[in-house]
Amino acid sequence: MIAAHVYAKYEVFKRFLPLALGIHETLIAALPQFDAQLVARVLANHCRRQRYIKSLARGGKRFDLAMKPVGVVSPEEKAAAERMAQPRPAKADAAAPVADLPVAAEGVAPDAVAATPATEPAAE
Repeated sequence: MIAAHVYAKYEVFKRFLPLALGIHETLIAALPQFDAQLVARVLANHCRRQRYIKSLARGGKRFDLAMKPVGVVSPEEKAAAERMAQPRPAKADAAAPVADLPVAAEGVAPDAVAATPATEPAAE
C-alpha cells in the first residue's frame, strides 16, 4: 500500500532515478500518514531493486522528490553499483575449488562455503 502510494506520487521512484542522499528523511516527512519505519522499508526495498542499482551504475545526477538535481553519484558509488549489477552465477559447482567461488564479493567467508554440504542449496 505504501509502495504503491510512493510510486504513484513521485516520478523519481517510477523512473528509478538515483535518489538524493538523505532522501529518507524527506520522504518520511512528506508521508506523515504512514509509519516512518514502513516508509524507510519501502525505500530500502526500492534501492535494492536491480533497476535502481543499474541506474546508479550509469552514474550522473541524483534527484529529490520534486525531480530537481541535487548532487551526483560518486565514482565510488557508481563502482559499487556496477559490481552489484553484475549477474551472479546460478549455482557454484560443488567440485569447484573454494578459491574459485565468488565469495569475497558477497561477504561470505571461504571456510563457510567449504563447510556447506553440496546437497543443500547455497543461502543467499
